[in-house]
Amino acid sequence: QKLSKSLGNNIDPLAMVSKYGADAVRMSLIVGTGFGNDSRVSEDKIKAYKHFANKIWNATRFVLSNGENVDYGKKPKLSKKDVELTLELDALISDLTEDMEKYRFYLSAEKLYHYFWHTFADIIIEESKPILQSKNEAEKTSRQWTLLHLLETTMKLLHPFMPFITEEIWEMLPIKNRSILMIESWPRTL
Repeated sequence: QKLSKSLGNNIDPLAMVSKYGADAVRMSLIVGTGFGNDSRVSEDKIKAYKHFANKIWNATRFVLSNGENVDYGKKPKLSKKDVELTLELDALISDLTEDMEKYRFYLSAEKLYHYFWHTFADIIIEESKPILQSKNEAEKTSRQWTLLHLLETTMKLLHPFMPFITEEIWEMLPIKNRSILMIESWPRTL
């Protein structure tokens, strides 16, 4: 059914921003909105992206709280698994760059959502918990650096879609000589 003021089935964007945040509203308007398609926007969809924003905060807290006392300025020798994780992210960067250059913003946002929630938060962070508790300092340092690298890079990738939360997190990251995220370069592959 078509949205219409007279039918009373429209959504007030300002009310949704007040209730769920601007980033959640932005993501709900972008994901699933391909060229020539009707956009399906509902309060439930906006609420789902509010949950995504919460997931980003929780993942950030985990990475930062488990990466204290690590010098992120110099890259350690990475474990084989951590090299694989950075290569997976490089493949995602290439894929997203192509999508963005071809104006497929809806695909980029959806791929980022799935990578961050299902790969980074659900798999990588969960697999990191025993590594971060281990006594193997080389493996632990490798994983701490990798987690921060993945978080930093995904913040750059998410910034066009969720600028407020990513900018706030960017300020929290222990990165030296940085500018505001809005003027940072788009990530390149390592």
